[in-house]
Amino acid sequence: MNSKARIIDVSEYGGEANSSKDHTPLLYTLLEEVKGTKEEVIVSFPKGIYHFYPDYAQQRAFHTSNTDTVRHPIKRVCFLIEEQENLTIEGNGSFFLFHGDVMGLGIFHSKNIKLKNFSWDYEVSTLSELQVHRTFAEDGCYYADYKVEPHVPYEISENQQSFYWLSERSPYSNAHYWKDENSKNDMVIVGFDEESGVKRRYQVNEGPFTNNIVKIEESGKGNIRIYYDKTLPSEVVENRVFEFCKVIDRNTAGACILESEKVSLSNMTIHYLHGFGFLVQMSGDVSFQLTKFIPNTAKGKHGSSFADSIHISGAKGVITVDGCTFAHPHDDPINIHGTFTRIQEKIDDRTLEVIYAHPQQSGFPQYHIGDKVAFFDRATMGNEMEEEYEVTNVVHPGTGGNDLQTMQVSFNKKLPFDDVQNKNGIYQYVMENVTYTPEVVITNNTFAHVPTRGILCTTRRKVLIEGNHFQNITMSCIFISNDSNDWYESGPVRDMTIRNNTFHVKPIKGFNYRKPAIYIHPIPLGEKRSSVPIHKNITIENNTFFMHHECVVSAENVENLIIKNNRIVKTLPSELTMGIESGNDFSLSSGIQTEYTGVHDVLYEFDTCKGVVIEGNTYEQQSPSYIRMNNMKGQDLLITNGQELIADSCLSFDDSLNKFDVTN
Repeated sequence: MNSKARIIDVSEYGGEANSSKDHTPLLYTLLEEVKGTKEEVIVSFPKGIYHFYPDYAQQRAFHTSNTDTVRHPIKRVCFLIEEQENLTIEGNGSFFLFHGDVMGLGIFHSKNIKLKNFSWDYEVSTLSELQVHRTFAEDGCYYADYKVEPHVPYEISENQQSFYWLSERSPYSNAHYWKDENSKNDMVIVGFDEESGVKRRYQVNEGPFTNNIVKIEESGKGNIRIYYDKTLPSEVVENRVFEFCKVIDRNTAGACILESEKVSLSNMTIHYLHGFGFLVQMSGDVSFQLTKFIPNTAKGKHGSSFADSIHISGAKGVITVDGCTFAHPHDDPINIHGTFTRIQEKIDDRTLEVIYAHPQQSGFPQYHIGDKVAFFDRATMGNEMEEEYEVTNVVHPGTGGNDLQTMQVSFNKKLPFDDVQNKNGIYQYVMENVTYTPEVVITNNTFAHVPTRGILCTTRRKVLIEGNHFQNITMSCIFISNDSNDWYESGPVRDMTIRNNTFHVKPIKGFNYRKPAIYIHPIPLGEKRSSVPIHKNITIENNTFFMHHECVVSAENVENLIIKNNRIVKTLPSELTMGIESGNDFSLSSGIQTEYTGVHDVLYEFDTCKGVVIEGNTYEQQSPSYIRMNNMKGQDLLITNGQELIADSCLSFDDSLNKFDVTN
């Protein structure tokens, strides 16, 4: 600790470790009293358990990215750090227990904030779990026995048709904070099989709460039997754990860093994040170090977040995630992006009206005077318009007569287009805040038991993804998008290095979603593939890929893609021969098989790429694989073996060299 810092023990303000006392109001009083001091302040929690209830928590009206913020503008925050500077929260190994469906931690409009050496969980997670204990299907009788963890409150309706998940009760009102029914009206559910380590999404009617329930009954606390008509749900199998959360209603983030700078978390364990996860919004220089995002197995839990673990929406400076563990989120462990706003109207030669085009992007300021922006044609997403423009005036969403989707932005020079709609009435352009695009360092982390992707990252500044381990990722381990048509999550990559990582990719029964280990898939407007590069300068080197199926890299619209010195171990090889599969108009050699449509033997996929280099990789497998190409020419792919550069030839596999050689 800094010897010059002022150290405040929470017990001086009435804090009591290992008691049932509500620490929400006393912590707020403490932090309000030290607000504005020039000295560094360390708030120290003597080791123990501390409770934080929402009943007397501060409420703030603001909007957050990727949530249902329009319907839920008021955020209730238990552990609130607001307008603070040079503040450290020292946990000394303590455990913080949050109650209700609230934002546990909020860091707003603050600078130089450090949190370290504590863990947290929610008393009753809003991600509810049900484990299949036994199934029975004989003589026209169909039922399944399920287990609910002892700490989870629930009730069954009088007509035995509905199962209700309940929160704990408030110590103030004795009322439940929330109540949800059956599958919580969600679009999908998640199932986890411990033996295989696989966690994946299922349709709701494949799980326990289908429309053919005959009755639900209880046979002792936590033992639930559900009878079904005619058949068991298709995916109800013994020992599978099902997870249910109300994703259709993301009322808040579990934790949020909002418009703050220089915030660090270290040596922490986060067992659960309600709502959207840990959201970093319009902030700069944020780091997560030696922090675990893992379920509380002591309580029998299998879920660590309602949605993402870490979600970065608009950031600057450097985002660092180092030495962390991510296991059992309900969505992506790391998602880093900006936000495209769609151009709706040209007010004059220097002023535009733009909107948040996705309903879960609303209300928050996206641009500030002095920020730099770049414009993109939604159909191509290329760099033909990447000249930067400076913001000279802005009317934010929800102000000046605007609704929560709309804003007006003025610039320092004439706009580069005259019409904002094409002849079909489609809005043609989006713009991105270039100032709020971060440098990213993601190193030495572990990702496991993820039903979606491992890392999503789109930013124009330097990105390093190094020394990470990916295991049991149901979709792609690394996904690079840039989307002007759906979520509008922005970010043309300009300098990304992916090196010294270990990937384990294996098939998942009944799950047909594409999952290349590294998937570069921008989403421009329309179904037609853009004809120009969207991402640039991506290097994939010195990684180890254990591939049961699928391809190592699938890339679309990339210029200068280097794949070198990687070790690729194909653990389920087939008997097909090596070749390059042609796309619409290109084959490196006549006579190569071009009708192969499987995924197991396609090692690389390239679509509309330029400057692709494959160099110095080693391949440990019984038989080689295909390279699939589309919308490319011969010079777009260069395959280098040592000092020899081969452009127009057919590949073969040399077992004696244990690597690809080249034959003419």
